[in-house]
Amino acid sequence: MRAVELLVLDAHGVVFNSPFRGFLRDLAVETGQTPEHLLARWHADLRVPAWTGKLSDAAIWDGIAGDRFVSSQRTSEWRQMLERRYELGPAGAHLDRWFGRVPIWLLTNHRSHWLLPRLHRFGLARYFDRVLVSDELGAVKPSPRVFAPLVRVADPDAILFVDDQVKNVRVARDLGLQALHATDGDVLGRAVERRIAPLDTAAPQRA
Repeated sequence: MRAVELLVLDAHGVVFNSPFRGFLRDLAVETGQTPEHLLARWHADLRVPAWTGKLSDAAIWDGIAGDRFVSSQRTSEWRQMLERRYELGPAGAHLDRWFGRVPIWLLTNHRSHWLLPRLHRFGLARYFDRVLVSDELGAVKPSPRVFAPLVRVADPDAILFVDDQVKNVRVARDLGLQALHATDGDVLGRAVERRIAPLDTAAPQRA
């Protein structure tokens, strides 16, 4: 197995937990919808345009609420509800140990102006050499297009990609990347440790 030259992590379910689906279920009840109906509409009509930046924030919240009137104050409250649900995911506790041993990138389906403040709030922004978000890439995982910036800087078999979605891991492997499915934090930590440079041979940590 080739030594890893670039470690690429997903945000939700890897660096952070993955609270959005549960948040939508609760919001469905609050807006008088069934969770199944809202989740189906999110995946069919909202998910891709939201994560590729083709919808405004207001349009996303209007779409989630359905035909119900939504005030800006209400959507602000919902954003705060969502943010309170976030905590570190299975890779979050290991970032300090991996930092400096290999360049670390973040590759995620999300909205940059939602994600970047969250990275700073958790004190994680300093760990990432580059943050790639679907709204800037114009595509969402598992599209192979999302992985194009990675293979422009390193050979695919020198990249270790970690994601919590099997479909994304599968596409990464089809493209020749090393890829791990994120589950338990300790298991993931050991799996990554085996593939990146040991501390005594790692490059000096970046300032």
